[in-house]
Amino acid sequence: MSEINKNQKEFWSGKGGDIWVNQQEAMDSMLSPLGKAALDKLNLDQKENILDIGCGCGQTTLEIAEMIPEGKITGLDISVPMLERAKDTAMKKNLPNVSFECKDVQTDDLGNSTFTKCFSRFGVMFFEDPVRAFKNINSSLVDGGSLSFVCWQAPSLNPWQSLSVRAVKKYLDLPSPEPRSPGPFAFAESEYINSILQESNFEEIEIESHEAEVKMFPGRDLLDSAKDYLSINPVIENMIKDSEEDQRNKIINSVVEAFSPFYTPKGLRFPSATWLVTASK
Repeated sequence: MSEINKNQKEFWSGKGGDIWVNQQEAMDSMLSPLGKAALDKLNLDQKENILDIGCGCGQTTLEIAEMIPEGKITGLDISVPMLERAKDTAMKKNLPNVSFECKDVQTDDLGNSTFTKCFSRFGVMFFEDPVRAFKNINSSLVDGGSLSFVCWQAPSLNPWQSLSVRAVKKYLDLPSPEPRSPGPFAFAESEYINSILQESNFEEIEIESHEAEVKMFPGRDLLDSAKDYLSINPVIENMIKDSEEDQRNKIINSVVEAFSPFYTPKGLRFPSATWLVTASK
């Protein structure tokens, strides 16, 4: 295994991937509208050849496959369990124009001038060497091909993250990630995104701020929603499991208190802030 992104590969093919498979319905419910906003930027036609980067359990890949019956789409990810779920779902849907591959966008061959469009829903923030990854993406596009992705802005603008971390930190010494290090908020700064794309030979770069409500754990009560949220972060989950029962309960109650203003009879509803990023080759 290449040393580049080794930790990410181990994480997403281990417990991180298993958790996302188990929580696929909840995560897709939360992320789908945000992914659609980025997908709408691509203006797809029927005969596209598309690369879906960080496709996870395959929801976006399969949806796009149905949109381009005369075209084809390849979903890429480094998570073995998530790709297994994606392939299983694709088989059940009997879609002939979709395939999935386990590849690292930084180091593996994506082909030269292969794809007409590249897309990603929250799948491009985990690269140890983002310029290398995006240069590879650029090379995989045909001349005039385009890229569209959505990524998170700062945690402070996404209270589902910032409030929960603050609540947990009352009782646990959580590690603080370095700015721009691989993770969900690596691309929080639009200037950083722009510099990466410029260095990767992309043109016509546009970065648009997008604010929207996100829905989490529909149909779950507040207590179960808090528990489910804590379970989707393997680092926090492991630390909670290692705590005494009294401390575990305090952590859960602290998150319940933090999430309470955002709870509705239909589940949690949070404001969110993302970047919709487009560029061309």
